[in-house]
Amino acid sequence: MKKKLLQSFMLVLVLFLIACGNEESEGAVEKVSEGTSKATVINNVLEQTITSYKTKTEATVVGSSKNEQLETTFTMDMVVQKEPFLIYFSEAYPEDVTKAYIDNDSEYYNFNNNERWYKISELEMAEKQEISREGYLFEEVKRLMEFEDLFELQHGENEYILIAKVTESSDKKSRAFVTDYVENHMKMELDQKGLKTTINEAEYTLIFDKDFLLTSSKIFMDINLNQGTVNSNLILNSDSVYSDVNHVNYFFIPEGISRNAIKTNEL
Repeated sequence: MKKKLLQSFMLVLVLFLIACGNEESEGAVEKVSEGTSKATVINNVLEQTITSYKTKTEATVVGSSKNEQLETTFTMDMVVQKEPFLIYFSEAYPEDVTKAYIDNDSEYYNFNNNERWYKISELEMAEKQEISREGYLFEEVKRLMEFEDLFELQHGENEYILIAKVTESSDKKSRAFVTDYVENHMKMELDQKGLKTTINEAEYTLIFDKDFLLTSSKIFMDINLNQGTVNSNLILNSDSVYSDVNHVNYFFIPEGISRNAIKTNEL
């Protein structure tokens, strides 16, 4: 469950960047202006053309329940290109390593550097790809922008910083920024175990350079998970750094992987 939560937050950042693509983008701003409004920053972010990028994420999850405590670390290296759409990532936990290629038709996975790669059947992928073509990526960004009033804008040295903070005393809409997202992306796990989530504290930071390109993001979340009379706590700290935006060399799924992968309906 902790792994699913981490992957969900990583995914929303991927979707955010891809959905920011707009081929009508104008020239870049020369320097950060302290007079630039939050609305202007957001509009300029959405107007950028993103064709490719790399990202490196490091995260820690600390879970506690009664007298038990568990700490898990997570790292992910990812490369994304928009045309043709392809994602490569390598994620590592203390107990395992997963590598994957994801394109418009298929997903290929490798576990713990085994010689075997597994391919999710195209039939299973069809619905997801249809959603992507019909605007699912944009909807993810749109949802973030629905909470524009929750973000505060700060001006750093040649950078714009958007910060959203939520606590247990925040209004209902602000808390929904966190709880609804977690519940939507963990619906199966929450339903199966009868879990309910409550937010104690959360801080979500997006840092953009003078050209309104995302350079880093930080997530801190302190969440309670409730199952009847059993309560547990989950604390997430995640840092992501983005590089080579629009300068990733064209890459593809190696032929040996696509030709020899073992087909499966689920992993």
